[in-house]
Amino acid sequence: MSKESTKAAFQKAFSVVRPTVPTIPLLVHVPHSSKWIPEHVLPQYSLAPDAVNQELLAMTDAYTDEFCTSVPSIGGTLFINCTSRLVVDPERFESDDDEPMAATGMGAVYLQTSGGDPLRGPSFGASEREQMLSEFFRPYSQAIAQEVGGLLERFGRCLIVDVHSFPSIPLAYEGASLARPDICFGYDPFHYPSILHARLSDLIDAAGMTSCNNQPFEGSYVPGPYFHRERNVTSLMIEIKRSLYMDEATGAKIENWNQTRETIDELLDIAGALTE
Repeated sequence: MSKESTKAAFQKAFSVVRPTVPTIPLLVHVPHSSKWIPEHVLPQYSLAPDAVNQELLAMTDAYTDEFCTSVPSIGGTLFINCTSRLVVDPERFESDDDEPMAATGMGAVYLQTSGGDPLRGPSFGASEREQMLSEFFRPYSQAIAQEVGGLLERFGRCLIVDVHSFPSIPLAYEGASLARPDICFGYDPFHYPSILHARLSDLIDAAGMTSCNNQPFEGSYVPGPYFHRERNVTSLMIEIKRSLYMDEATGAKIENWNQTRETIDELLDIAGALTE
């Protein structure tokens, strides 16, 4: 790629939406909501177009970006991945040696589908992986680390709320025996925002919904420079069961969409208020 097209790819790869002046140290991170795969990446895949679309339906946390549009209006920062996780997954560790999901072919650069079939073709090797890391993964990682650093400098602390969704029926690589509640709260003990978690759990209970902690997914994203280093960076993952708000077979929104969005709005409002 030329320098001009590479710069354009950087600009499209993620979006940062800030208020004019951040008033709270809140960063809401939405890493898996996009289905967009850049044209020059598509030839890497060994799947037929229909199969790529099916994989996107299975792996995309559809509409999670739409759940978070109010964040700048409450004074927080919204960081959205604008490319599909099938390009790179910004929440993985860069090195496959450090990333547990690399064992299933789903490290920072996915090599296998959610069903365990080859995702990328046999010509995709170390140099192609490096290109994906340099073009997408590292600029993303650097940009979000800078956002967290700016909030730390301004407020002395930063809360990351990491927003995802998950299918009601486990995919082949997921733990089939784990609980699948309406809402999963994930966290790492080093970065655990205990007061926030308690408040959000109470809200979910009051709404008549179910929740679990670190099931079916665990942990919550923290940029590498701060991970297990900076206790003033706290992070909580919110995973939403997709059947609450969409038809999982088609990807279409269902009648309960607005109610789910209102619930997530309430969760984010509480997160913002607790950072003041």
